[in-house]
Amino acid sequence: MQLYAGLDVHSDFTYGTIMDEQGNHVRELKVSTNPTGFSLLFKELRQRNKIKAVFEASRSWSYSAKLLKEQGVESIMAHPLKVRAIASARIKTDSIDSRTLAHLLRADLIPQSYMPPDSIVELRNLMRYRVRLGRMGAQIKNAIRSVLAREGHKCEWTDPTAKKAKLWLNHLVLSEQNRREITHFYLHLDKIRDEIKDIEEEISKESAKYSEVKLITSIPGFAEYAALLILAEIGDIKRFETPEKLAAYAGLVSSTYQSGNGCYQGKITKQGSKWLRWILVECCNISIRKENRLQRFYLKLRAKKGHQKAIVATARKTLTIIWTLLHKQQMFHP
Repeated sequence: MQLYAGLDVHSDFTYGTIMDEQGNHVRELKVSTNPTGFSLLFKELRQRNKIKAVFEASRSWSYSAKLLKEQGVESIMAHPLKVRAIASARIKTDSIDSRTLAHLLRADLIPQSYMPPDSIVELRNLMRYRVRLGRMGAQIKNAIRSVLAREGHKCEWTDPTAKKAKLWLNHLVLSEQNRREITHFYLHLDKIRDEIKDIEEEISKESAKYSEVKLITSIPGFAEYAALLILAEIGDIKRFETPEKLAAYAGLVSSTYQSGNGCYQGKITKQGSKWLRWILVECCNISIRKENRLQRFYLKLRAKKGHQKAIVATARKTLTIIWTLLHKQQMFHP
């Protein structure tokens, strides 16, 4: 017998509803979100039946998928926003959510979210960790500047950890507390830099596995690190039939408001991969400093709409170019 399971997954517990092909409830249970809990939820059922389960996408989706795989249960991941658009309820509880998911799965009405393979999940985690380390380092540098400002000092160097900056700072007369904080911040920065060095060695090894890295790095302003982050966030490029769909995934398409005969274009949706959107904008800010068609596109738009709108539009155009390069397996021509 084919059974369908709708799972409303939380960090501590999961509410599961299992039903048969006719919609009859077979089991409804609240269990812990761990191997023991999932084993209890599917206890005895998986031996005699085929079970298909659905859960909503979340930051811990890979753990949910792993737990279901260990139970021998086929799983799919639902797109949260699209599910709510299909089935919205005035009364919202965990049990109602799990029942709704089970019914939609049984009727084959689940709007699915992409579940990348383990290799891509691991690559994403590695690249996002590298981004977080960089941001932590930037926050600490800003904290050093703030401490210096307490006593009216301003570092003339862009990087307060540069050799000349450190030499200058060591000769400053500071209060005991301020000196203590800066010394502590420098120790943290050293640890972060050591970790970044190790991570970048791993990134270099990973990039050798992907021939697509060379295609993306052929675009001015895009380094190996950026290319690998983009590939990790995109996953399988073939799942995007058009560059417009890839742009929507990155949240780089305009929101649309339609009423009567009027149709208005608003700000970009920012729905999708924030990591992909961020790295594209960062790299485009570098690319526009060099002579190429992206720079010409940006300068023409900047004259009309200003830097912010122009750089976002350039990021969108660059993503379209990346879609073409990956689909056609060709290099960028400036």
